[in-house]
Amino acid sequence: MHPVSKSQSRLGAAIARWGVDPLVFGLASLIAAAILVAIVAIPQHLSTRARLEGLRAHVGEVGHIAASVVDGDLHRQLLDPANYSQELYDRALAPLVKFHSADPDIFYVYSMADRGGVPYFVLDTATSPKLRTKHELRPSQYMEKFELEEDDDGQWLRDLAAGKEYITSDFEEDDYGTFLTAHVPIYDSEGRYSGFIGVDFDMGYYLAGEARFRSIEIASLAAALLLAMLIGYFVARYHATMRRRIKELHEISIQDSLTGFYNRRGAMEIIKKALERHVGKSAVMLVDIDNLSTINDTHGHVAGDAVIARTAEAVRRSLRPGDQCSRFGDEFMIYAPDCDEAGAKLSPRGYSPS
Repeated sequence: MHPVSKSQSRLGAAIARWGVDPLVFGLASLIAAAILVAIVAIPQHLSTRARLEGLRAHVGEVGHIAASVVDGDLHRQLLDPANYSQELYDRALAPLVKFHSADPDIFYVYSMADRGGVPYFVLDTATSPKLRTKHELRPSQYMEKFELEEDDDGQWLRDLAAGKEYITSDFEEDDYGTFLTAHVPIYDSEGRYSGFIGVDFDMGYYLAGEARFRSIEIASLAAALLLAMLIGYFVARYHATMRRRIKELHEISIQDSLTGFYNRRGAMEIIKKALERHVGKSAVMLVDIDNLSTINDTHGHVAGDAVIARTAEAVRRSLRPGDQCSRFGDEFMIYAPDCDEAGAKLSPRGYSPS
């Protein structure tokens, strides 16, 4: 037998020892788990998305602050490589380095220029030895081309040129890592578009914030599963109790309360089942109490019941294992499987072989 089958059998046996049906327990637990997990997981998913949207808003705010510290006029000069000098580059970069150093959670801070729908790096704080950061950065050089993905239509560049901010909808992977990024336009003193700033936060920053929520989510799901099993147990117990009660009521409905034998309904039921299972010869015998009506009329029904009870006891002692007896008023019917005419010794009259 497969090991999994053995473990499942042991689990089913353990559940059965609780007095419940393993199938009912499993089905009820599964339905309860589906409902409870949905109740727990859907709000968690929505709250996770809400936290991501909150993080996007935060990254956007950081991007706007970074754009505000850039000297737009110096940056505009650097858009033309003919104006480049190390001194000009360092002057334009210095405020961004100071800003980046003040927030160790930021991964990259840089600026770019749009040249014919292709972004090029202008400033990058990773190039400065004065930058204080906990991350290992890969610096991008002045006017280094940033390769766009093949499916990138450059709409975000056009939006930036139109004065709109651009924040990635989720963490996106590029050659530098996986980041949530905000891009914000840069303007010079005359209000002319002069490139844009870029601020990157890596996945680690997001996961660090999510870690405390993750433990809550796991604990909530575990509690939901335990509650589902508890619900399954009580449903199975209720089901087992109802089945027992139905069985008890059924037994009462087919039993003669005075003798403990079957009544007419019970007799029809057991004979039908016996004939469905049995293929050999069988016998049906009738035992009649003579003058029972006279006894009831003369001595009362208590005396009549006593006669019935004593007769029932005599019949019971005469039954073989497997024989079934039922009472119809003043008559007893015995169904005897595997019994032919010669074997019907209970009474010399009143039996009928089948």
